[in-house]
Amino acid sequence: MITYRDMVIFDLGAVQAMERAVYPDDAWSLAQFKEELAGAPRNRFYIVACEEEEIVGYAGIAITQDVADIHTLTVDPKYRRRGIGNELLRKIEDWAIDRGALSLMLEMRVGNSQAQPLYEAAGYQSISERKHYYGTGVHATIMKKVVPGEK
Repeated sequence: MITYRDMVIFDLGAVQAMERAVYPDDAWSLAQFKEELAGAPRNRFYIVACEEEEIVGYAGIAITQDVADIHTLTVDPKYRRRGIGNELLRKIEDWAIDRGALSLMLEMRVGNSQAQPLYEAAGYQSISERKHYYGTGVHATIMKKVVPGEK
């Protein structure tokens, strides 16, 4: 059974190991994760998905005024297609909406065929492209979701 809980500092070794495995070319460093957690719970929220004690996914979001920015959402490849990504996304969206977010934004690597359908199914739309976001020649798609009932 998959359970979800707030990410804590003791999770960062496992989280960063998964980050390096899934994103070998541009993984966040341990220092970056520590800095993100230092901003929680004021304006950031990080969560992990666990099967028993093993971390199998994680997600993070930040909010500034009424705009939330999804910083990360990763599921261990062995655990994909089980709804974990959907649940992580729902939980971080709910956190942001509860704190006044009227829209949610994210950047993802152009051509990320794993993530794009997840976000599109959740109501995100591509609104722009950021050139060289992940390094020379590696661009990002910017996606946005307006909270239902908002303009």
